[in-house]
Amino acid sequence: MADRRQGQVTSVSPLRVAAAPMVAVTLVLLAVGPRYGPHWDELYFGMLPLQWWYVDQPPMTVWLSWIAARISDGIWVQRLPAVAAAAAGAVVAGMYPRVLGAGPGTQKLAAWAHAFTVYPLLMGHVFTTAAIDLLAWQVVILLVLRATAGHPRSLVWAGAVAGVACWNKLLIVVLLAAIFASLLLTDRWLLRTRNAVAGACLFGVLAAPQLVAQLAHGLPMGQVSAGLVAEQGTLVRLVLLPTIALFAGPPLLRVWVAGLVDPWRLPGRAGRFLLPALLLLIVWTLAFPSQPHYPMGAVLPALAMGWTSPRLNEDWSPTKRRAVVAANAAVACLLSLPVLPASEPWLSTLSRVNPMIREQVGWPDYAQQIGEIRQDGEDVIIDTYALAGAVHRYGSASERAAVYSGHNGLWDLGPPQSKQVLLVGEHAVAQQDSFASCEPAGELQTRPVVHPQLVDVPMLHCSGPLVDWQALWPQFRRLSG
Repeated sequence: MADRRQGQVTSVSPLRVAAAPMVAVTLVLLAVGPRYGPHWDELYFGMLPLQWWYVDQPPMTVWLSWIAARISDGIWVQRLPAVAAAAAGAVVAGMYPRVLGAGPGTQKLAAWAHAFTVYPLLMGHVFTTAAIDLLAWQVVILLVLRATAGHPRSLVWAGAVAGVACWNKLLIVVLLAAIFASLLLTDRWLLRTRNAVAGACLFGVLAAPQLVAQLAHGLPMGQVSAGLVAEQGTLVRLVLLPTIALFAGPPLLRVWVAGLVDPWRLPGRAGRFLLPALLLLIVWTLAFPSQPHYPMGAVLPALAMGWTSPRLNEDWSPTKRRAVVAANAAVACLLSLPVLPASEPWLSTLSRVNPMIREQVGWPDYAQQIGEIRQDGEDVIIDTYALAGAVHRYGSASERAAVYSGHNGLWDLGPPQSKQVLLVGEHAVAQQDSFASCEPAGELQTRPVVHPQLVDVPMLHCSGPLVDWQALWPQFRRLSG
């Protein structure tokens, strides 16, 4: 049944339409925020100082994490920016049907469906760069959709949003390239407008500092991405399409497919650019398979648009639509959020479907083990930024002052000062020939559910570096995801 309130499309504000799902997802995310522990990347961000540029990422997420940490060290406080982005994402999702002429009922359904789908919940629970990036992609695609619907001035705003988003994650440049190529195919006239030129110029001005910094330093983010591809590229290619289906919600498959196909099937329907853009993003991810979730920022707008499908509304009654959204929400919360006890067998079972779970458990125990093994006067050099961040978060004051890592942005915080060090991790232990003497310190004892990089972590007590630390420290540098 089609939405009967088409005449009310512009009479109700998007914020009011999406108020209920926005409040609901906020309360759910706040309720589960303190459960389990900090994520792999959250520990890393907590150790970084304030800078305008980092070797492996733009600074926005680190800045927001730093501000949150000044308020409280409670993990739920540090995740407030992610919660806010998830709530805002529900509002933006509700605006897609509005652009396509659907009424408040359809807008509200789109907002509910987005708020309680797997990927938005994952990004709303932990605060990583992907949380803000997802919101930025939603807004940019919405503005381009408005442009194809007859409001070309929206392209100026799309350029501005994308430019600001480059201060959070440079992946949005790939989205812009895909959209540009798609518009050449579907709406070439838009690219010849002054608004398109103005949007491109505005993007260039806002994004230039981060883009130029990467180029000037030899594209270190490319090295980080290459490390991810080498580590998990084959697996990413295998799971890419199943991950997209899971993260968008299998019960909603027909909806987001309709959002992609209907603009091509229905004369005059805006949004034809989205299907070729998504296909290009999938091809790009297969070619550079660092993470399987990269195309999700284009799939979720299709989900929001799909609720306006005439065929869907004919086949699914309002009751069935609401039931499908509710069923998807229940499964999504179970898979995405820490609602089950942090114990076996729940952790092992869920981590097979949601690997992010294994990146949120065990950190206090790991930090305690390193603190117990560390001898008086030793500095600690740890391969992995998350493990270094765990010692920095959970260790004593002396342990926090003595922890170092050569991993990504943490290398800039070195070198150590002591002649005695505890080396933790394969890359650090591989530098043992640079010391006068080393002796085994055992292996880190990890939990059954553990990140692959924390399996069989070797440790060595070493003393007497053969050269001064300024010359030795570059050997510990490591760029990877």
